[in-house]
Amino acid sequence: MLIPNKLNTIIRILLVNHFENKPNLQFNSLAKKAHISAAMAKRLLIRLKASEYVNFSRGIKVVNPIKLMTAWGYTYSVRELERTEFIAAERPQYVMMKIAGLARNNRLEYAFTLFSATEHVSPYVGPSETFLYILKKDVKEWQDALKDINILPAEGSGNVICLSVDEDYFEGIWEARDANVVSIPQLYADLFSYGGRGEEAAKEILNRYHPHV
Repeated sequence: MLIPNKLNTIIRILLVNHFENKPNLQFNSLAKKAHISAAMAKRLLIRLKASEYVNFSRGIKVVNPIKLMTAWGYTYSVRELERTEFIAAERPQYVMMKIAGLARNNRLEYAFTLFSATEHVSPYVGPSETFLYILKKDVKEWQDALKDINILPAEGSGNVICLSVDEDYFEGIWEARDANVVSIPQLYADLFSYGGRGEEAAKEILNRYHPHV
């Protein structure tokens, strides 16, 4: 990442909070959600204020969500995340249905991202792979569970890619067509940082799900 991990977390929380049109967060509540001290939260927020992304009037207010989302896309990289790859024989749309059902039955947290998410919320490019977030602590459990539906570990590159992350990546996940997908701000950042057709899809997401300003 081009920015500190905790700043990345704060940006995600602020954008999701703004996108869901919730009341402005206070320093203490933001720090608690980000699992950092209020002092650290304030230091990081001062950086965002200096760039005119937020102000501190009646809580922490995102001044220009589009500008902040765009900047986040440039400083974040989904390609740097830890991944575990698997092989599935079926087409991605069917694989996603199987994974969603598996997660419900096993009470495993997940959220589709990249073109696997756009398939559910705003089809732009048909996915050739399946990308999803899982919790780092659940990697072994996912490996065992996926075998039960004939999605097997890949020796090299696979077509089912599990990105193992911390809980803060699940901020603002929602359900679309019976599947969990990442928040719209996270999806934008993922697509934009992925590059290529991802940048085009990110712009499409921004046009369709324009945050409340």
